[in-house]
Amino acid sequence: MDSIEQAVAAELRFDGKVAAVTGAGAGLGKEFALALAERGAAVIVNDIGKNDDGYLAENVAELIRSRGGQAKSNMASVAETEGAHSIVDDAVAQFGRIDIIINNAGCLFLSPFETCPIEELLMTFNVHVKGAFQINQRAWPHMRAQGGGHILNVASVGGNLFGNRNHAAYDTAKAALTGLTRNLALEGKDLGIAVNALFPGAFTQMVKRAIKSVDQTISPDLDIDMRPELVAPTACWLVHEECGLTGTCFASSSGRLGRVFPGVAAGFQDDPDLFSMERIRDNREAAHSFEPYVTPPSTQDFNTWRVGVFRDMLAKRAR
Repeated sequence: MDSIEQAVAAELRFDGKVAAVTGAGAGLGKEFALALAERGAAVIVNDIGKNDDGYLAENVAELIRSRGGQAKSNMASVAETEGAHSIVDDAVAQFGRIDIIINNAGCLFLSPFETCPIEELLMTFNVHVKGAFQINQRAWPHMRAQGGGHILNVASVGGNLFGNRNHAAYDTAKAALTGLTRNLALEGKDLGIAVNALFPGAFTQMVKRAIKSVDQTISPDLDIDMRPELVAPTACWLVHEECGLTGTCFASSSGRLGRVFPGVAAGFQDDPDLFSMERIRDNREAAHSFEPYVTPPSTQDFNTWRVGVFRDMLAKRAR
């Protein structure tokens, strides 16, 4: 078998799978939908956007069909309960099942925190978090009944690793979406439902607007390839059966992916009878250190580790 035949034999496919991608009319979502369809998935293309050529979702769905793929457009708002539910309902009605969900729909309002209208926070939360929550919830019984499925929540390094100026509402919502990811991964594990999060990096139109607003001195024309299509292989990998992961976060851009994980440092474990601000001050090197650390996958695992640290202290005190 030559190298070309080996590559074909090893190709990862989604034949027989049905996927729904929100915010898929342009940018990252469009590339995710196209990549899934190219590898055999039937796709529900969701987007509320419209331009002179019509609805963006229908344009992408037609492009997929013109290439021999299967796709149906959905123009509902994920922020509305009926709209969120219709995305899953369309998948089941049109293609008979729902195997993959990529919650990519998003919005971005740029305001200094001090003057950020509460309406912007609520609108951002409704799209990023409420939308994903209700889509996932609608799909959950279908995935449970068929023995599993894959969900990918598109979050952000913003709000999870660091903050961005003028992004208070956005960073808050994205951090909440990652929290939802970790919860669903635990609840879905015994059902065969894998849930992961993606922190993408790409020069989409939304990102370019944000860069211009936050800092006029930063140019999106950096000496790095930040095309949205370079994130699509990571998104597709994280919803493929061979990935084998759940409850994880990956950052991906420019043809790179890398795991992002929460760490809990051992810190300073004092004798409770002695613990005080002054003791923290005198042991600040250990208290403030990142090392050593652990990455517990659940609250229960964290509590088990935390009890272990405490018991180690008691054992040392008894010597």
